[in-house]
Amino acid sequence: MKFYFTYGTDGQPFFGGWTEVVAPNKDIAVAVFRMYHPDKIEGIVNCSTIYTEEEFKKTRMAGPDGNFHRFCHEIITVTRTVHNERSTTND
Repeated sequence: MKFYFTYGTDGQPFFGGWTEVVAPNKDIAVAVFRMYHPDKIEGIVNCSTIYTEEEFKKTRMAGPDGNFHRFCHEIITVTRTVHNERSTTND
């Protein structure tokens, strides 16, 4: 899933625009976002608003003017690769 962390005009990692985080769910997206952009105030995510992709597409920010005439600043991707072990027997 893709989540959009938007920015305002003061005190956040970027002026306007957004960060896209690709993660399995919102809780993981927020945790990973905080690794790169820690809370300035404990318990408050260091952005304006967090949107799902569906929600974001319904906003004006998804249009040609972006968010304060800024667009995607970065993409953070969470991936996981599972390797299955093959069992071996001694025959």
